Amino acid sequence: MGTDWQARETGPGAHETRGKTATQRLRRLDQFLMAFDPGLLAQPNSVVVDLGYGRIPVTTQEWYRRLVKSYPDIRMLGVERDIERVEAAQGMAHSAMCFRRGDFQLPLKSGEQVRLLRAMNVLRQYDEEAAPGAHAQLVAQMCEGGLIAEGTCDPPGRMMVVSLLRRTNGTVSSEGLLFARSFHGAFEPRAFQAVLPKHLIHRVVDGHPIHAFFEQWSRAAQLSRARASFGTRQHFVASCEALAKEVGGIDTRRSWLRNGWLLWRDAPYC
Repeated sequence: MGTDWQARETGPGAHETRGKTATQRLRRLDQFLMAFDPGLLAQPNSVVVDLGYGRIPVTTQEWYRRLVKSYPDIRMLGVERDIERVEAAQGMAHSAMCFRRGDFQLPLKSGEQVRLLRAMNVLRQYDEEAAPGAHAQLVAQMCEGGLIAEGTCDPPGRMMVVSLLRRTNGTVSSEGLLFARSFHGAFEPRAFQAVLPKHLIHRVVDGHPIHAFFEQWSRAAQLSRARASFGTRQHFVASCEALAKEVGGIDTRRSWLRNGWLLWRDAPYC
């Protein structure tokens, strides 16, 4: 997955899509999801959904290949609303990976249990108000405990922000906000603002928690700027550890930080 997507005309407003994607664009997120909840797909009959995979389902295929090494019984479902894209993807389909036409109303067959769904760059062209409704619609079709990763990344996948949403007692609950980046170039926390999920991107204004978060992270990055002389990775890790002293809910596992993953568990949802 990893495309700018559009809804069916009966959804919350249709939007044209570029459908762009690139190989390895979502590798960073795929690796994080396996580390975040390794037991999620260990249950039988697990279905993983890649919603809005684009013109060519290369990132869907990559995701399946990563997951099947640890979960040999999983089934992958790629979903697109454009019938031409679905037809073009059939050449990559096999017994454990299929492609169907659909949208936020998932084209599921009887008995399919969705435990994990990835929807990257799907909602970015929608109105902000549409995002919670889309999340709720997707969660309603998942297993209890199922996980949604919904967010935005830049074209090469070097920077992304992802909402982690869980089905809990039949409703949407937030598990936090993932900030993930490569270590190409210098580190600046405010660069993440451009790839915030739709329900947060317009809230980086005074008085909102996400605005205060970036203010505090920018100060932490400034205070730890001396570590930049040792490389971007060291600066990122040091800034995150300094941030955790001021902001609650920051996961400070060193292995995650060194991978470029900052998880803010107490991030605002709506």
